[in-house]
Amino acid sequence: MNKDLTPFFDPKAIALVGASDQLPSWGFRVAHNIIINDYAGEFFPISLKKSEILGFKAYPTILDIPKDIKLDLVIIIIPAIQVLGILEQCKTRGVNHVVIISGGFKESGKAGLELEKKIVSFARTNNIRIIGPNGMGIVSTRVHLYAVMWPTEGLKHGGLTFVSQSGNIGTIGISVASKRGIGLNVYVSAGNMADLSMSDFLEYFGKYDSKTKAIGFYMEGIEDARRFVRLTREISKTKPIIILKAGGSKAGRLAAKSHTGAIAGDDLVFKQVMESAGAILVESLEEMFDLFLGFSRWIDWNFPRGKVVILTLGGGWGVMTADSCSKHGITLVPLNKRVYDRINTILPPFWSKGNPIDTVASINLNSLKEIIEAIMEEMENIEAIFLLGIGGFSFVANLAKKSPLIPEEQKRDFDMIIAGEVSLFQKIISISQKFRKPILITTLLTSEDSPAVQYLNSQNYPIFTNPEKMVRVFRYIVNYYKWRNRL
Repeated sequence: MNKDLTPFFDPKAIALVGASDQLPSWGFRVAHNIIINDYAGEFFPISLKKSEILGFKAYPTILDIPKDIKLDLVIIIIPAIQVLGILEQCKTRGVNHVVIISGGFKESGKAGLELEKKIVSFARTNNIRIIGPNGMGIVSTRVHLYAVMWPTEGLKHGGLTFVSQSGNIGTIGISVASKRGIGLNVYVSAGNMADLSMSDFLEYFGKYDSKTKAIGFYMEGIEDARRFVRLTREISKTKPIIILKAGGSKAGRLAAKSHTGAIAGDDLVFKQVMESAGAILVESLEEMFDLFLGFSRWIDWNFPRGKVVILTLGGGWGVMTADSCSKHGITLVPLNKRVYDRINTILPPFWSKGNPIDTVASINLNSLKEIIEAIMEEMENIEAIFLLGIGGFSFVANLAKKSPLIPEEQKRDFDMIIAGEVSLFQKIISISQKFRKPILITTLLTSEDSPAVQYLNSQNYPIFTNPEKMVRVFRYIVNYYKWRNRL
């Protein structure tokens, strides 16, 4: 069988069978997404009813497309019973890569299973590779191909490849990626995986696609588990593999079977096996994307033992974070005399005098930078700083600017405070990069609340909404580096 999956994700010419100009049809949604996102190649809508779809000339069949056009990819979104006939046209036209969005196959029962077996048998006999059926489509930002049913646009190009067995979870995932500015390389809605499996995607993106820097999977079940584990053990040495697994409970297994016809296994066994092979198993999509952001910024850095300093602008979060560190096996490194003496000249006498460093709400903007520099310069054995409760200066200044009770001439001072905190975070990022040690940030403030947080978001900087999430993500990264370096 053909193992080259590149035409799926770098196609020069595609055809959409079932294209429509009528809302709310699936054919309209996919065609609209392809067109509105300025797909870089040639697009050929296929429709028996219309001669034009959304401004593009439509053809009755793919056989009617001019013969001098080499079709790289055909996307099918018509009733299941008609799909085999389209594959026969693909054979005639020399098309070897097909995405089947159509449902009505093994997930629908015995008749659908038999129909799925027929299309797979035909495809493998004729060297045709299939993504799906019963999926939501694919996205490849490198050629601006958004062949999915969910309204999607404006994704940032990056190094993340996300493969989801659930179309719904997948589209939620790429929506989250868009909102958080996460760079996406490829998204695949794997559907029933009648032909191409999770292992096939892992092998291609892990070994043959240089644009993929990290791979994320949402899966409900896996059939070729031994191959997947073997590939994970090999690929994890160079690329993080992040997995969100569902369907391990009895109720979950029944739901997975009705959803995609998946074979779902016991979660505990799956977790033990996959983690021993170097995979990172997360518990939510939010954790997965937090990790993507972390790896996108710190993937070439090395911090395998989990030694940290907590720097907090309020005592309560410092205590909560220390508890989370203890729970997850993250070590709080005692302050040495050099850093203690330097901080003692910056903070008032009633500071915490230890790790966590509690500034007792007495810090100014420049003091925060000085403390971070002191930690980085004097404590070579630490691997990260957990920074808690930031963004408040620009938050308060932003509120004051909106107050009708404050004279306009005084509001210029608030602009200086906002600019000062944004400048502080520019310096914090620079310090982190200089020492190649991450500074993980937790704050309840959002971009709407705080211009400083807005700046961090504009830089795609990982920001956490509570200490537990931050510590868990750091623990995942530490475990990955420990496995990779066999510590």
